[in-house]
Amino acid sequence: MPSLTSADSPAIALETDAPHGPLSGLRVVKICKTIAGPTCARLLRVMLTLACLAPATVCTLAVAAEIKAIEIVVPFPPGGSVNPVARLLQLGMKDHLDATIVVVNQPGAGGTIGTARVARATPDGSLLGLTTVGPLTTQPHLTTQSYGVDSFEYICRTHLTPQVLAVADNSPFKSVKDLVEFAKKNPGKVVLSSTGVGSLPHLAAVEFAQLAGFEWLHLPSKGDSEAAQLALSGEITGWVAGVQTYAPLTPRLRALGLLDTERNPALPDVPTFKEQGFPLVSNGWGGLVAPKGLPPAVLAKLSNACSHATQTPEFRTLLQTLKVPQGYLDSANFAAFVHAESDRYSRLIRTLGAAQVKSN
Repeated sequence: MPSLTSADSPAIALETDAPHGPLSGLRVVKICKTIAGPTCARLLRVMLTLACLAPATVCTLAVAAEIKAIEIVVPFPPGGSVNPVARLLQLGMKDHLDATIVVVNQPGAGGTIGTARVARATPDGSLLGLTTVGPLTTQPHLTTQSYGVDSFEYICRTHLTPQVLAVADNSPFKSVKDLVEFAKKNPGKVVLSSTGVGSLPHLAAVEFAQLAGFEWLHLPSKGDSEAAQLALSGEITGWVAGVQTYAPLTPRLRALGLLDTERNPALPDVPTFKEQGFPLVSNGWGGLVAPKGLPPAVLAKLSNACSHATQTPEFRTLLQTLKVPQGYLDSANFAAFVHAESDRYSRLIRTLGAAQVKSN
């Protein structure tokens, strides 16, 4: 469909194939050359309404906004695993969109502060968020948030972070089955660590224990480095870790199983949980989102740019460095995935009695 770009207005085109009515025969309305942007937008909305009232009308309003400046909010501190992804998206999307893109870190409250800012923003494509599983699908079920999964348009999933069940290298357990058999014979003797109740590693451990049918104890830690020390000292049995944080620790540790659908090329000798009789998948992931109400044409344009950015040689090299697989999903599949993940974690968190703790 042809469209017209104005200096102060998005390119807007109106099309109808109505054989009768006030706009019969209209193909393209070009009025933005001489009318100011807001006035043009209001007038076109009125004309679109008239067109759609005509019999047998098929009408489309295409808002192919020329986005010249984009801010990508990363709701975590600089230096984390999300920042390298954001920087390569910035480079890959910039040329595809012919736009200036900046990455801004806005950490706090487990990623919910920056994610909430994205939800509140004007849905014009100028403010996006690169956020993850926690702020999108677990935190809204743990604490009262100003947003939910329906507060966003989903541009693309950018990456996956598979998890492993890690133990000390001198652990007596050589497989997931070994650990489960011991846990069933010794209720409460298996101690697993995570960064806290409701964190992704904690929820993975909860789901694993429910699936396998054993009792265990939870010992929170400050992160993978501390959990590794606890495992090596014998204070815990093990913990669920992301592959990119587990890999550098492998000389002293061993992965009993991978919580993914297939083996990871970077860890070819680590079998999946499913291979060992426990069909459990628990991945970290992240993706690009926008405020709800983003025009479909803008969403499509951003999704195409994201697809381009995640297929560049530089992005593939980053994934190899992080030891994670290609995790790209397009807009529609990413939206369906996030909603399914949210439903899954909502059910799981309710079983813990940890849902909706009022935040201050």
